[in-house]
Amino acid sequence: MKTIHDAIVFIKAEGNLLDEEIILHFDHLNLKFKDFLAKLELEDERTKTAFHLIVQSAFEGKSLTHEEKLEIEEQLKDLLKTADLVALTVLPGGTVVLVLATFLKLNRFIIPSVFLKQN
Repeated sequence: MKTIHDAIVFIKAEGNLLDEEIILHFDHLNLKFKDFLAKLELEDERTKTAFHLIVQSAFEGKSLTHEEKLEIEEQLKDLLKTADLVALTVLPGGTVVLVLATFLKLNRFIIPSVFLKQN
C-alpha cells in the first residue's frame, strides 16, 4: 500500500466499508501532506540557492547585489526558525509553547516563510 487511496481500496475489499466522511478526511489529509512535501522541496531549493550565492561570494570573489544579500538574509532567518522549531518539539513543554505562539499570533517569528499561509 503506497497511498491512502490504496489503503481505502484494501479495506473495502476486505469487507470493512468506511463512511464517506472518513474517506473525505483521508483525502484531505493526503492533499495536506502533498502540500507539505511541495513546500519542503521549495524550502530546499531556496536554501541551496542561498548557500550557492554564499559560496560564490566567499570563494570565487563574486560581489553580491543588494537583492541577493536580502535573499540570503531571509533564507538564513528561515533556517534559524527551523532549528528553533526542532528544539521546541524536542524539549519538554515545547508543545505548550507552540500552542501559545499560535494563540498569540507569533507564527511569523517561529515558522519558516514557506509554511506560512499567504492571505
